[in-house]
Amino acid sequence: MSDPLKIILLGTGSPRPTLDRHHPAALVQWGRAGTMLVDAGDGVVGQLLKAGIPLDGIHNVALTHMHWDHILGYPAFVWGSWNAGRQKLTVTGPRGTQAMHHQLVESYYREQAEWAIDLGFPRAGFDDVTVCDVPVGWSTEIDGCLVEAGPVYHPPMHALAFKFTYQGRTLVVTGDTAKCEELIAFSQGIDVLVIDACAIAPAPDLAPARQRIIERLHEFHASPQDCIDIAVQADVGKVVLTHHLPGAKPEFDASAFNGEVIIGNDLDEIKIS
Repeated sequence: MSDPLKIILLGTGSPRPTLDRHHPAALVQWGRAGTMLVDAGDGVVGQLLKAGIPLDGIHNVALTHMHWDHILGYPAFVWGSWNAGRQKLTVTGPRGTQAMHHQLVESYYREQAEWAIDLGFPRAGFDDVTVCDVPVGWSTEIDGCLVEAGPVYHPPMHALAFKFTYQGRTLVVTGDTAKCEELIAFSQGIDVLVIDACAIAPAPDLAPARQRIIERLHEFHASPQDCIDIAVQADVGKVVLTHHLPGAKPEFDASAFNGEVIIGNDLDEIKIS
């Protein structure tokens, strides 16, 4: 039997807060100890704890882009995992990731970190954080898993998708994206695609101003139907829709798709076999 590869959806919501869905975040796990947190929206620390994940065991973070709903929980994760005993961390993301870490963690909290270190917390957990801005095409191997950065379309932000290849199985987590040929090529033949499906059709009873906002989302987010079409064109085995607006009921025609469609919810666990 092969070692496990799976993803836990920690947050499947949108920028608008709800009680049902947290901001975007997911944990990819492989083998005996391989882990990578993908995005760190608000509430990510609590969701990790609810999922039974030890905070001190997460040493790798990948951020898809710097929109606030994907990084509000990042400082809380850095602090919380350090307090829990983590002593090293590598953070990878698109252009702007290093600047974000400096502004939200290093610049604002350095004085408080030194106070905690004086109390007895190990310096390593706060100082030994390596933050890397990487381009499309970047790759690395972590505990036997190949992690690659791929293209998405989410203007005006610099943004990435991440692909995980482990023992012949493949998973892509897109972060935010509209439909684009580059993502279809990057996801070709993978087992599982976890993809932004934010751009639903607005409900007719919404106020006109809110309808216009939701309609514009399609300029930089995929619709549920776009997600199915991407999965068909990329010959994906399973597609998981996430990044849902409050009360959204994704509508799509999957008759041309031979795989499985999952409407992702917080704390869902998807195994890649």
